[in-house]
Amino acid sequence: MSDAIHVALASDRNYLPFAAITMASVAANTTRPTVFHFLYENLDDSDFTVFDFLKGFSHVTLQKHQINDAFFKDWPEMRWSKATYYRLILPDLLPELEKIIYLDCDLCVLDDLGKLYDTDFDGKSVMAVITRIKASHISKLGMMPEDYFNAGVIVFSPKQWREDNLIEKFKKCFAEKADILKYPDQDILNLVFRRDVKILHSRWNIITSTFRNEPVPGVTEDEIKSALQFPGIVHFTGSHKPWMTWKSFHHPYALTMRKYAKIAGQKKICRILNFKKLIFPAIAKPKKKLNWDCSIIDRNLF
Repeated sequence: MSDAIHVALASDRNYLPFAAITMASVAANTTRPTVFHFLYENLDDSDFTVFDFLKGFSHVTLQKHQINDAFFKDWPEMRWSKATYYRLILPDLLPELEKIIYLDCDLCVLDDLGKLYDTDFDGKSVMAVITRIKASHISKLGMMPEDYFNAGVIVFSPKQWREDNLIEKFKKCFAEKADILKYPDQDILNLVFRRDVKILHSRWNIITSTFRNEPVPGVTEDEIKSALQFPGIVHFTGSHKPWMTWKSFHHPYALTMRKYAKIAGQKKICRILNFKKLIFPAIAKPKKKLNWDCSIIDRNLF
């Protein structure tokens, strides 16, 4: 499968249904052979039945990778769950891969992921989308708002990272900056790859605040409008997750999850989304007036 798209995800037992939904969204919209690399620690064979629906997609392969303590034997003391750092050890886990896309499990892919996978690095070590973050935290990190990216969708080369010995840089950053790390793996990646990241179009990681706030520095209004009209990946960041029963919809594409929850056989999630659709508006209005509204949302994707 030399032309295959490689996608990595990680989850504990609580997030398995959403890992399945994310995989369903990739499988349903991507035409090329796709290999899912699923990273986990303490799961049983019975847990993996959640991915049985993938057998209906002939172009999809699932590879399970159990992560044990050996991967972190010489890391600094863990202050958060080890799962937080799984994406940082992919060069040790899959050292032969020229390219991989890492996806968080609270998102849906709405376009062919091959388009993102085929994007050239243009000499950079990582590709990602700029994200909104508090100015106080940016200041602590010594970064500029237009440089900080979201690590929930990130494209990189495990082979190149390994050749460049970047895991040692991650460890060093972790040890030296632990007191200022708020979003551990994301902050580490931003600090290590400062000025070594290709910034992707916002359509490849539309976080919740993209719709609800003005553009972050370095992103134009036209780019945001284009992203909202032609989304590639919608990322349900923040506390208003689509599957939380009594939380209103804050992401304009929250209900797209229902389509992929059905494909993944997640009936409970479908019921919750149907219930929320009845009791909440399609999306909670932003607090401030913006230059876009739900009229530019592509309803055909729901």
